[in-house]
Amino acid sequence: MDVVERVPRPKSLTELAYQQLRDGILEGGFPSGRRVSVVSLAAEMGMSRSPVRAAIERLATDGLMILTPGGALVPTPGRGDLLDALAVRAPLEGLAARLAAPQLADADVAALTEIHTEFEAAVQRSDTRAAQKADFQFHQEVQAHCDNACLVEHLERVQARVILATYSTAWSSNQVQAVPEHARILAALSARDGEAAGRAATIHLDNLAERVRREWRRRDREESRTA
Repeated sequence: MDVVERVPRPKSLTELAYQQLRDGILEGGFPSGRRVSVVSLAAEMGMSRSPVRAAIERLATDGLMILTPGGALVPTPGRGDLLDALAVRAPLEGLAARLAAPQLADADVAALTEIHTEFEAAVQRSDTRAAQKADFQFHQEVQAHCDNACLVEHLERVQARVILATYSTAWSSNQVQAVPEHARILAALSARDGEAAGRAATIHLDNLAERVRREWRRRDREESRTA
């Protein structure tokens, strides 16, 4: 019997609009607090209003936009929103690492090692933007191999909220301490030790939240001294 090759279905206009808008928000192209209209966005994107409106409604469900008459508003998350998102993200990242570890091929470990090397190099040269990008890629690469679509969906949502919150909370947590934490996750994944990988990933995110709190306390003290 002939094998029929499956051709990937092209993305709908709504899906394309959603991805473009989501990427724009997460890359800082739509600052927190900015109002956008369906009409102007449709014109900029060269689409009709219907797919753009549907994309905005989906982004609102993700927590990345707030619906307003005729358009939407990019949220301005506070410190509590970031800490809430990190608290949810920690156990999810741990679960993703635990599930991914036994399924990794040598090529997957090599890819993770390369990303970790890029992350460490970016941290050493104090390139915050490149370090953040490599950090996000590392976690995405792990979750891509957890073989759990439901988990990936929830992780993508909470990760997006974390990224959005970092824009409005003036967070620039020192990433030096994250390098050995990533190394411990990578070592456990390389050994295909799911339990160790899960613990290391959860601890990493818990430590990150604590570093954020310390950074805010330091800034608050400095601001109070200069007030």
